[in-house]
Amino acid sequence: MAKGLGIATALAGCMLAVSAVAQAPAPPRPNDACPAGSGCSVASGHYRIVLPPKVAAERTVGAIMYFHGYQETAETVVADPGLVAIARRLGVALIAPDGAARSWSFPGSPAKQRDEFVFVGQVLEDVFARFPVDRGRILASGFSQGGSMVWYLACRMPTRFAAFAPIAGAFWEPLPESCARPRPPLIHVHGTSDTTVPLAGRRLRSGVRQGDVFTSLAILAPGGCTADWAEAARATPAPEGLACRIATTCGGKARLELCLHGGDHIADASWVERAWRLLMPAGPAASATKLTSP
Repeated sequence: MAKGLGIATALAGCMLAVSAVAQAPAPPRPNDACPAGSGCSVASGHYRIVLPPKVAAERTVGAIMYFHGYQETAETVVADPGLVAIARRLGVALIAPDGAARSWSFPGSPAKQRDEFVFVGQVLEDVFARFPVDRGRILASGFSQGGSMVWYLACRMPTRFAAFAPIAGAFWEPLPESCARPRPPLIHVHGTSDTTVPLAGRRLRSGVRQGDVFTSLAILAPGGCTADWAEAARATPAPEGLACRIATTCGGKARLELCLHGGDHIADASWVERAWRLLMPAGPAASATKLTSP
């Protein structure tokens, strides 16, 4: 899965549960997915959902809510073979909110389409009402501008998700002064050669500015527990794989981890799977496979 997330419509289509069609509307069954044409609707927008095969009505499953990048859609997420494959392997749902005008309107973004925090709350409540998804086992992840959206959710809505796994996106300026508590579990992945969303951020032609990843970490976890990470990253050669560093003096039990790779502006579904296995609380859909942190 690289920039923009690849599209494999046939694979994703096989996994999407199709709503029953009847002469008169019927209440949705627990394993009904969104209508193929427009997706599931809430007051502020739409989303897509891919459910695990053969979901039992009496059993809830965890979910990955994945926020697409700029100029992409929920459809590209549920059609991505890597994301669909890991959701199936983990036995979880894949939820894809749809950005208004293919963008996200978080603070600092040039888009001003809607209140994204209200929208995400609407999506969550609609999912819980219609599908057998466990409220306590949802991972928020996303790429690029969608990764920034995940950072703002971790800051503004830290208890609505069990954990956060943003990729190649951070806060935008003006940066938040502080974040809501408690500090949630978060693993951030970024490329040291990323020129689209550099680690230090950059000013766009529109005048808005992407924020610095290390400053974002300091806002999420104040007190200096990540203060030397920027200098360490500059002094270390570009890693071939993921080089991860875990904060150990931030207080609390929530994992805070930065993983760097030597590549450009890319995302890999395996990073989302790794975050799920490391961060998510155990549950009936949890995999028995355990990973060790590098």
